[in-house]
Amino acid sequence: MRIFLIIFSFINTVFYVFVYSYFDNILDIFGVTGLSSIALNYIKLAALLVVGFCIGITVMLILRLKIKRSLFSFKNLFIVGIFPFICLILSEGTITSLIINKFFNSSEKLSELAFYLFSRQTIWSLWLGFAVGSSIRFSFLKKEYKHLSVEKSEQISSGSESVKVPDIEKQDHNQSQE
Repeated sequence: MRIFLIIFSFINTVFYVFVYSYFDNILDIFGVTGLSSIALNYIKLAALLVVGFCIGITVMLILRLKIKRSLFSFKNLFIVGIFPFICLILSEGTITSLIINKFFNSSEKLSELAFYLFSRQTIWSLWLGFAVGSSIRFSFLKKEYKHLSVEKSEQISSGSESVKVPDIEKQDHNQSQE
């Protein structure tokens, strides 16, 4: 199942890279010319977000983590995804211009730095997609039930013969996690 998911995620990644690469040609084929440039930009960024998501899932599948409890790591999403999320929000320019004008008195060096930092929406959307994709955890472990019966065989040697005696031990699920 894991191999199938790796292959499927890789194929999806390649597909969405092609969608992003040939986005203008695909719009010409479908005849979608009525959308505004802002809407087209958001659709392109959404395609990049999906590419980053597929790359993050592929990385998590290759790592083979042994996860028992949670299937989504909010801590990982917060740590890895907060910076690109903030940069995507500030990339529109109006909020950034307001902050620079209000607090830094229109500093030219700071406004150029902000422009170069926040204008890379492709990088921030790929990074955010990767953060979301790498936060997903897959569990390929067997399902553990609350009470398990485990059979341990002990050998009792009686002279020349050895006899296996089953020893059935009941384990509570809470004790096995500790």
